Amino acid sequence: MDPQQLISQGRAKMVAELNIGHLPKAEQDAIVDGLGEVLLRRVLLKLFELVPAGERDTLQKLLKEQNGEAAQALIGKYVPNMDDVVRAEIRVGIDEHKRLVAEEVAN
Repeated sequence: MDPQQLISQGRAKMVAELNIGHLPKAEQDAIVDGLGEVLLRRVLLKLFELVPAGERDTLQKLLKEQNGEAAQALIGKYVPNMDDVVRAEIRVGIDEHKRLVAEEVAN
């Protein structure tokens, strides 16, 4: 599957998960983009925490250089279950977002 299809499927899943399909596309895009950025930061922070302290400077350098392949290899060396960690952190982030929205609606 090409990356564009993966992105499209991910977006559709997020729209369904957040129950925002009734909103105009522009609003959906704003929500998905904003939450996507938050989720990416959550995942990166979690992976950063799982890499040994002595390797974090190297990881940070690779990320600044946008060397995704080398960063992924470094993380994979210390976090063999990286895919599971990423999925779990995304799930926690989405659940947290839904909880916050529900609280805001209740107030």
